[in-house]
Amino acid sequence: MSEQKLINPVAVLREIEECCRGSEAGFPRKVEASNEWPGIAFHLGQNNLIAAMDDVVEILDYPQLSAVPLTQPWVRGIANVRGNLLPVIDLSGYLGNEIPRVTSKTRVLVIDFNGIYSGLVVDEVLGLKHFHEDELTDEVAGVDEKFYPYLRNGFRRGEQVWGVFSLLSLVESPLFLQVAV
Repeated sequence: MSEQKLINPVAVLREIEECCRGSEAGFPRKVEASNEWPGIAFHLGQNNLIAAMDDVVEILDYPQLSAVPLTQPWVRGIANVRGNLLPVIDLSGYLGNEIPRVTSKTRVLVIDFNGIYSGLVVDEVLGLKHFHEDELTDEVAGVDEKFYPYLRNGFRRGEQVWGVFSLLSLVESPLFLQVAV
């Protein structure tokens, strides 16, 4: 009869852990500090705008909506997003412009500030953009004046100026909270 050797699984796991810890020292570590400002770039009409990345919780395709009676015309409706009710506001309509039609590029920026959970309809989201400190400007030429109460400053890259749209200023506006007719 042959003898069976018992394997101690804890000892095997310790041996693997020691091997891994011994080999981790050779990996490079990225420690460089970045002075870039990240933001979510979007179009609203002909305006190039950008919102602070930390202010946007999620970006959605245009969802199926249920109408909400007796609300402002810029309230598109309410959506069920994974069991949460999301009021959807047309940002262009809120700012006094004509409410644009929904296209395949239309997106909803989801925000959540101090319990105000809302979706903002924009014409197109262009993705994440990083700007350097030297691109910062107080000039926001080319951005519609209706946006000025919500603009902090801008970033100039080449001939394009991107207005920094403050979603927090929008949410703190008394008009934004007056959705009932």
